[in-house]
Amino acid sequence: MKKKFQLIVFLIMLASTGFLQAQTNVDSIFAVAIEKAHGGAYAAAIREAKTALSADTARGDICVFLANVYSWSQKNDSALLFIDKAKKLNYLNEEFYDSYLNILLRSGKYEELEAACEEAEKNNYGDTKNLLTKKLIAYAQTGAYEKGIGLFKDEKNKVYLQEKTIDELYTYLLMKQRTNLLSVNYSLDMFDNNDPQHLFSLGNAMQFKNRNIGLNANYAHRFGKNDVQIELNDYSVIYKKNYLYFNYGYALTGDLFPRHRTGLEYYFAISKHWDGSLGGRYMFYPNADNKNVVIFTGNVGHYFGNNWVSLRPFYVVQNNLQSLSVVFKYRLYGSDNRNFWGLEAGVGNSPDDILTTSQSSFNELMSYRIRLEKNFKVNRISDVNIGLGYMYEQINQNATKQFRNRYLVEVGYKYRF
Repeated sequence: MKKKFQLIVFLIMLASTGFLQAQTNVDSIFAVAIEKAHGGAYAAAIREAKTALSADTARGDICVFLANVYSWSQKNDSALLFIDKAKKLNYLNEEFYDSYLNILLRSGKYEELEAACEEAEKNNYGDTKNLLTKKLIAYAQTGAYEKGIGLFKDEKNKVYLQEKTIDELYTYLLMKQRTNLLSVNYSLDMFDNNDPQHLFSLGNAMQFKNRNIGLNANYAHRFGKNDVQIELNDYSVIYKKNYLYFNYGYALTGDLFPRHRTGLEYYFAISKHWDGSLGGRYMFYPNADNKNVVIFTGNVGHYFGNNWVSLRPFYVVQNNLQSLSVVFKYRLYGSDNRNFWGLEAGVGNSPDDILTTSQSSFNELMSYRIRLEKNFKVNRISDVNIGLGYMYEQINQNATKQFRNRYLVEVGYKYRF
């Protein structure tokens, strides 16, 4: 009996030794896979990890590792297969949900991300900051703005609004949920030897899914004359970042603004950091010698870092007169895209400048201008714009051309409701 007992003990020790050796071998192979992944050798890391997993198919940590490496290699479908394997092994810990949520985010599966966040919360996932961030991104992408805003009715979540990323996401949802934009703008125009000229604009824009429709009322008091213009602006998304812009304006007297103003322009994405547009404008001035104005225009813009630059030419045809003007714009954005500095420079009379359009003299006179602006966020739903400009412009067509100085002060306010 004693010999049998000793034999059994020996066999158990022998089996245990083999198991420990096998386990040590799996861990050593997995360690090599981790090292290769840290070095960016993802293909080799996957091979080593799969070898380790084939030796011990119950290792949920290796499944999660493989999911991460596949995701880093931009193979998110394969990553989700290994996430599913880890889930079947009931490897539902913090590491699992960290990886699961990140992989769904990288793969753009926002509805699944929303469901995974709820699952993680039910399973007592402890990283509240990460969970809130992922939820807000999912709600932003699926259009569930109310759900995202509602998260902060809970007092325990409000403290996370001190986090920059969460605050920005919450602000974005709040702005998307408030589909009406009220804008008020005032411009003071001053010359060397003339009374100040005034322009006041009031507008309201409404968002309808892929369409933004705005109605503006513009009032001008210039050179002893008054005029009111009513404008309709329509932006319709055609495909992703491609959209069509339509404008129509009608002036009551036509003394300052064109009696009829209409425009059509197509905006399109050229690449990730470049965009462009092509379009035209038509204006009718009932009280001018050259009543009809046709304008061909376009735009090329480029984003790099926190910077944006654009160049817009205008080719103007007014009866037998033709001219070309160019406007260059630059913006430097802060952490929020509503906080930016802007610089604008132009040569020629720009027909897109509402102050210029009240003169109906695009082809006849030359001007040079520069304008500096600052836009800043007042709070989550409103912002202010301040601009200062200077123009050196021609005032006659005589043999001896004369120029004058022109100074511009602008202030605008936007409120979302």
